[in-house]
Amino acid sequence: MPADTRAPVLARIAQVREQRLARALAEAREAADRARAGAVAAEAAMAAAARERSAARLLFQASPACPQTRLWMEQRVTEEIGAVARASDQRARHALAVDAQGAAGRALDQHRVRSESVATHHQSLRRAERRRAEERAEPEAGAFRFVRGWA
Repeated sequence: MPADTRAPVLARIAQVREQRLARALAEAREAADRARAGAVAAEAAMAAAARERSAARLLFQASPACPQTRLWMEQRVTEEIGAVARASDQRARHALAVDAQGAAGRALDQHRVRSESVATHHQSLRRAERRRAEERAEPEAGAFRFVRGWA
């Protein structure tokens, strides 16, 4: 089986694909970093909302009859619930981004393994073809030397 003459073209295609996969991995890393930063910020906002709610609760306990303190406490509880929901959403986004980053890394690794395997296969085919050519050339060279009287 002769070596594939399209090997350089296939190697270039593999190189372009590797560049695309590497770019996708870099973008996935950036997205995961942004998602992690968003999750950290949401966690901080949730902690701040919890502190605000605790302060409002203490103020309400000091004067339970005051409608303003009740309203302020209810608003702080609502804000805390919203902060908890945002933090949960950001954690989920971060988890998805980390999963996407892992998938991009695995795709790049698989591509590299396949490309190396194909390149090794092409090299072995070329070596085998050269060996066969040498084996064909040796008897012809011997016959040529014999005819010319060089033997």
